[in-house]
Amino acid sequence: MASSVNARGGIQSASSTLFFEQEGNKDGPAILCIHGLGGTTNFYQPVASALQDYNLIRFDLSGHGRSSPPAGKTSIESYVEDCEAVIKHFHVKDLTVAGHSLGGLIALHLAAKRPELVRRLVLFGPVKTPPEAGQNGLKARAKTAREGGMGAVADTVISGSLSPTTLQSRPEVVGFARELLSRQQPEGYALACEALANSSDPEWDKIKAEVLIVGGADNKVSAAPTREAIAASLKEAKKVEQVTWENVGHWLVLENPKGSAEVLKA
Repeated sequence: MASSVNARGGIQSASSTLFFEQEGNKDGPAILCIHGLGGTTNFYQPVASALQDYNLIRFDLSGHGRSSPPAGKTSIESYVEDCEAVIKHFHVKDLTVAGHSLGGLIALHLAAKRPELVRRLVLFGPVKTPPEAGQNGLKARAKTAREGGMGAVADTVISGSLSPTTLQSRPEVVGFARELLSRQQPEGYALACEALANSSDPEWDKIKAEVLIVGGADNKVSAAPTREAIAASLKEAKKVEQVTWENVGHWLVLENPKGSAEVLKA
């Protein structure tokens, strides 16, 4: 079935007007999609046509894509408030929440804050609060984006985050990822880098949902030790499972759309 958007527009959150797209079956099980650093609703476009039986809800985080710049500084907490505004707008619960990278950390915080809303988490290459070296790297990247625009960071990010197989043999994926990054608002991207640099871990013991952690064997951003540490922290979750895909890097939904759609359906 082809992808067919039922509604798109803006939702007011505490800090921004959030661009959203809703498609599929409005009465079906709801899936809330949270993109990562430098992403937009289009990160999940490769799985949209396979999920038309579901109430598929995507939105751009504040300062990303077609959402307006935030009124002030952003944080993981303000991104969680973005999610809450979208959930309230659509009156949905028993959610499957998909989160990629930074979006995975946001999803974990959402599940800890609002456990009554989240039934299941599907975390594509989730990240944790970075160590000092990672914090410094993110702050330096924010500075580069502000001073040189997205063109100054896009190619470096792409070359370090897609798998060698994707880089060598799938130019359409490389081009799509580069386009997502290149069209970001530099200030919004910089604020997101700083939000991740200044982030903290969620309240792990408050996360009760089922959790699936999806990793790429070539994922340097969310490497196996990071994913294992997240899984080990989820002691109160209803169920925790992991899957790792070969020849896949950090842009998991773009690099393996068929597999991504299947794990979201489960």
